[in-house]
Amino acid sequence: MRICAAATAGLRRFLDFLLIVLIVVVLLGVLLGKLVPLTGRQTMIISGSSMEPAIGLGAAVIIRPVPDDALGVGDVVSLRAGDDHAIFTHRIVDVVDRPDGRWIRTKGDANAGPDPTLVHASAVIGRSELAIPYAGYLLALLSIPTGLLFLVGLAAALLSAAWLLESLELERADRVSVTFLPAIDRSRGEPIALRAVAPRSLATDGAIGGGVRLSAAEQLAVMRAARQQRTPAVGSWRRAHRRSR
Repeated sequence: MRICAAATAGLRRFLDFLLIVLIVVVLLGVLLGKLVPLTGRQTMIISGSSMEPAIGLGAAVIIRPVPDDALGVGDVVSLRAGDDHAIFTHRIVDVVDRPDGRWIRTKGDANAGPDPTLVHASAVIGRSELAIPYAGYLLALLSIPTGLLFLVGLAAALLSAAWLLESLELERADRVSVTFLPAIDRSRGEPIALRAVAPRSLATDGAIGGGVRLSAAEQLAVMRAARQQRTPAVGSWRRAHRRSR
């Protein structure tokens, strides 16, 4: 019984922990997707593995716009290139200043060679400030209605399971009964009658139809108070009985 109760309590705590983790993860997604743009920065999702191991697949990168002359070798930048203006994130390996402006050559850390062409610095969207592993998956999940429904359903399932386990714990606690053995009043030589256990629900003073639920410790306190009130009455009855004899 104790093992079952301990397992139930442990599982409930684990579900509470998962719920807290889920809340933190969702708040992180809201922070990256909604609050970061308010600061003038952007959040990019890494959809390739060309920057591993520095930035892995599925990471979220926070970038900040910088002027062309602030770009230098070693900076990780997100830029648009090619005829389709695809966005990718690579590291600058060379900077070339020309009369028409600054040009850069980029390379993925995991690629064997640099990108084939120079790119004008105006194509750079921003320089990477922070990369958060796997956060891109979360942003992708929050960006579609199905993902939002999944997260809401998962949170509801965790709440329901935690509530059910807590209900089982309360029900098990209500079934616990306290057994009082008959005590012997050695000064009078007579056994004190076994008193019944106080009910689990007692009406409150001044309440109409209301009740309070007592714990085992509170039941013991009620029993002691009742026994102390009963002892003087028993003594008076004995003295009156002796005089009558």
